Amino acid sequence: MDDSVHRGIIIRQSNYGDAHRMLSIFTEDMGIVKAVRYGVRGKKTSNAAAFQLLSYGDFKLRPSGSGIMTAVSAEIADGFYPVSEDIEKLALVNYFADITYALLGEANPDKRILSLFLNIVYAAAYRKDDPEKLKCVYELKLMCAGGYMPDTSGCGECGGEPAYFSPGSGSFACIRHRRGGDVAVSTGAAALIRYVCTCPDKRMLSFEAESGVCAEAGAVSERYVAAQCGREFKSLAYFRAVSGI
Repeated sequence: MDDSVHRGIIIRQSNYGDAHRMLSIFTEDMGIVKAVRYGVRGKKTSNAAAFQLLSYGDFKLRPSGSGIMTAVSAEIADGFYPVSEDIEKLALVNYFADITYALLGEANPDKRILSLFLNIVYAAAYRKDDPEKLKCVYELKLMCAGGYMPDTSGCGECGGEPAYFSPGSGSFACIRHRRGGDVAVSTGAAALIRYVCTCPDKRMLSFEAESGVCAEAGAVSERYVAAQCGREFKSLAYFRAVSGI
């Protein structure tokens, strides 16, 4: 089987054996794939930085019968190093990777989700947006891109002013039609959720909001992600622990 080059970003890594590294690479054409880079942790390795978390570029991969590819070489365009140098940013991006993996699985190409992931990692690395803003925006945009766009038009029963959100159904409710398990939302948080879900992807961070409003909307969006993915994420708890949020 021939080697082939694939543009992508490493979204997970773990040590394998004495000197190897197991990678999950989110590629444009194959989706998320697993690949092993042999000897990358050895003393004589000169290109270890090309095969670490958030390395983005062109990876030459060799197929194998086991389904786990071999990472032969890499030409890296960006390593997003400011993320790796900041424990809070790194914890947040690890959470983004976890929910992306949970929603998409392996071998399911999705250029929109890959673009969203790259843009949010770029923002974490090089912009000064509040972490709560980044978290809320990516959670909502990921759900929309994955086919779980919330109904943000108003109360699902009467179209009235939203005051609650249902993580299970992904819809708003007014005070009169509140359901068990719904989460209270202010007018500002509801407006933020509506904006993020309906704006073009390239405008997803083009808004100003108080940190408290982002935190409130984020409390809604993280519960929505957990409900749609069917589980909680330890990486979110870790982000909360290191950030103190």
